[in-house]
Amino acid sequence: MLRMRLDASQGMARLTGTLTAFRERAEDERATAAVIEVGAGHADWPGPVDVHTVNKWERALRQWERLDAVTLVAASGACGGPAFDLLLAADVRIATPDLRVTLPTAAGGFWPGMAVHRLAHRIGVSRARRLTLCMAGAGALEAYQAKELDIVDEITDALDDRVAKAVAGSPSRVEARLLRGLILDAPGTSFEDALGTHLAACDRALRAATADAEAATGGEGDPASAPAVPPVPAPAGSRGGR
Repeated sequence: MLRMRLDASQGMARLTGTLTAFRERAEDERATAAVIEVGAGHADWPGPVDVHTVNKWERALRQWERLDAVTLVAASGACGGPAFDLLLAADVRIATPDLRVTLPTAAGGFWPGMAVHRLAHRIGVSRARRLTLCMAGAGALEAYQAKELDIVDEITDALDDRVAKAVAGSPSRVEARLLRGLILDAPGTSFEDALGTHLAACDRALRAATADAEAATGGEGDPASAPAVPPVPAPAGSRGGR
């Protein structure tokens, strides 16, 4: 497990570099879990930046979101805009009871960054509309409100213990990338279009299980006992599927 305490008082440009460096380190060390701690103290968000700086931050966040490792954010105290973005992009979100999330605003309204896109996917359209259109000027979300809105998964007084347990059973890097990709693509993909990709993933998992079983028995597994995998159909509308 790789872990970093993020100084959220940095501006967007410096935070982009910090997040990128941490993500690259996780890739270099082939970590199966990467944890970012965010806590009290944050800069005005997004602050005096231009759209190119925002673009770099959003791309760094997307690369973090697609990291070949289980990503976790542990949040405590007063957290501002960058913590909000990171919470929405992480696989697992754990907070302490004193969490207060300041919602990102600009020109008197909710900041229209990619957090809005993630909100619609993670908490649903109805709650995302209520949060962005009705609660942007309400100050900060208390911990219980963040949990009710599914911005955090759980609240605990024993943050370190819960983080350790959450990442203890992390899948391999390949499995994490595969499962996350299937989940993130699901909202915009029909069942028919997704079926082939999921069957291919099942085929890979079944073959890996067979290889593990053969390795455990010294390569003397019964080939007849290997699970049969149906052929992967061509995507709907393709020539092979007609």
